Amino acid sequence: MLSQTYQMNAYKALVAAGGLTTPASATAAAAAASSANSLSTSLAAMVLETVSYPSSVSDNTDLITSWSTAQAAAAASATSYAALMTQYADPSVLIQLTTGWDVYCRASNLSVSELTISAAIGDDTEPAALVSALVALDTTDLATAMSDINATLSAASASTSDSDGTTTAAAAPTLSDAQIAALADAAGAFASLMAAVTTAVDTLSARFTAAQESATQAEDAFNNAISVALISSSVSSTAVASAVSAITPASVLAILEEGST
Repeated sequence: MLSQTYQMNAYKALVAAGGLTTPASATAAAAAASSANSLSTSLAAMVLETVSYPSSVSDNTDLITSWSTAQAAAAASATSYAALMTQYADPSVLIQLTTGWDVYCRASNLSVSELTISAAIGDDTEPAALVSALVALDTTDLATAMSDINATLSAASASTSDSDGTTTAAAAPTLSDAQIAALADAAGAFASLMAAVTTAVDTLSARFTAAQESATQAEDAFNNAISVALISSSVSSTAVASAVSAITPASVLAILEEGST
C-alpha cells in the first residue's frame, strides 16, 4: 500500500492537514438544522397555553404555532441531509459506489456519469439556500407583538382576592386595535419570509431523495456484482454445490455454469 512516492507524499499531507474534511454540504445542512430548531423553539414560546386568545388574533397565533411546527420539520429534513452527506463522504464507501455504478452503467449500456449523491456531497447550494432563508427570518416584531398581547391577556385573566377573602372574577380580556394590527403586520411580514424557507426545504428534500436513490442504486449494483463474482468462483465447486444452488436464481446459475465450461 502507498508504494509510490507521490502516494506517500499525499499521505503525509493528509496527516498534516488533520485528515479528511467534512464536506460543506453537510456543514451547511447541520447549520440549517440548528437554526430551524432554534426558530421553532422561539416561535412556540410566543403562544402561551395558559392564555385564551380572542378571535381577533387567534388566526395569527395559530399561524405562529404552524410556523413552529414547520421549522421543526425543516430541522428534521436538514438533519437527515447532513447525515446522508456524511455517511457517503467516506473513501471506502465511495469506492463501492464507483464499482457498483460502473457495473450498473455497463449492464444498462449507459455512459458512466457522476452519481447524484456525489454531486450533492460536493455542492452545498441547497443547504446553503436554506441557511440564508432561515437567517432572513426576523422574529423581533412577532415576539414584541405577542409579548404585549400575552401581558394584556394574562393580566386580564388573573383573578384577585380582597382582604376579606372575597375573590373577584377576572375581567374580560380586551385587546386594542393597535395590538391587533401590530400582530397582523408582523405575521404578514413573517409569512412572506417563510415562503422562501418552504421553497428551500422542498428543494433540499427533492435533492435528498434523488441523492439517496442514486446511492441505493449503486450499492445494490455493487452487492449484486460481488455476489455474481463470488458465486462464479464457486459454481463448479462440489464442496458448496448445494449451498450455491439454494441461494442463486436458476437463470443466473445456468449462465455461470455455461460460462465456466
